[in-house]
Amino acid sequence: AAWVARPGAGDVWSWAGQHAPAFCERIAHGQAVLAARLAEAEPGGWRDEGTSYQGSALDGDLTGWAATFAGRFGPHHIWSASRLEQYRACPYWFFTSSVLRLEPLQRPSEGLDARQLGNIYHHILEQLYRAVGREGNSEALLAALPEIAAAVLDAAPREEQFRETAYWQRTREQILGHVEQSVRALAALGGGYRFSEAERTFGIAGQPGSALVVHDGDDSFSVHGYIDRVDRDDAGHVRIVDYKTAGPSTFTNAAVRDGKKLQLPLYALAAQEALGLGQVTEGFYWHVQHAEPSGFTLSGFSAGDRHGPQAAMEHVVALAWEAVHGARAGAFVPRVPAGGCPSYCPAAAYCWHYRGPSW
Repeated sequence: AAWVARPGAGDVWSWAGQHAPAFCERIAHGQAVLAARLAEAEPGGWRDEGTSYQGSALDGDLTGWAATFAGRFGPHHIWSASRLEQYRACPYWFFTSSVLRLEPLQRPSEGLDARQLGNIYHHILEQLYRAVGREGNSEALLAALPEIAAAVLDAAPREEQFRETAYWQRTREQILGHVEQSVRALAALGGGYRFSEAERTFGIAGQPGSALVVHDGDDSFSVHGYIDRVDRDDAGHVRIVDYKTAGPSTFTNAAVRDGKKLQLPLYALAAQEALGLGQVTEGFYWHVQHAEPSGFTLSGFSAGDRHGPQAAMEHVVALAWEAVHGARAGAFVPRVPAGGCPSYCPAAAYCWHYRGPSW
């Protein structure tokens, strides 16, 4: 193809156009794409931010198809908090995974990945607190833990679809130890909250609980999800807890203010409005492997002169609207997130803006 398209090959190109028109059309289209991208890389093709680019249809600017995306992501579309976070991190990441439905290249590996490990922790904690009940203390929870954990861990290779390695027995012991530490630490938090419910769903097909519908005049967007844990105090006030296997370093008040973490305030709003559980007065991410809450808490949130849970919910709703409006407009120009692009982005293998994570 390169030889046929080389300068001075007019006769050959003319002959190829007559005998293989579809092939030549693909080559010409590829040349046009490369020419457009090279033109964007020239001075004046960059925005001042340095990591964002002037858009084109070849580089995520699909605003010319805004009507299509407005229909695709209109009020009937039900979002997840992770998709909203994904759009805010990089619109093109959202486009490749949620619109094109591409999947990242996975290198073969043994043992658990992060998703599978997270599922195991969630299943153990859910079943443990449900089995012991609302009145169970830490001693009762710890007494029930070995049997419940063993059942989940025995089924894990089949349920989560991974092959056991020689290290699996040690991994089981680590998981059990982490859950035990979390049970003790959660009981020691104080504040008067006690476990009430596990895995409350909202907007999930086939499950109880309506989706959260956020209105702005005649417009709206909807969110679905799973609330890992609901706690209550004697006055009926609600605390929302979301289990995470990742460490607490990125789950900060600043991350919520900047729109990097939207999930917990949206879930708190869903608990209040979609599920009618009562007033949410507290909430945090719980980092199971560290047995500690996130630096971000609903009660400790502040943005300008606004403070507390309601301020967090309203702030995050405004940020979520920005993502919804952007997706409906077809605005998917790549944006390198602070700290670099995630290696698991489906576009990592070909996106010319890709910058690996910085450590």
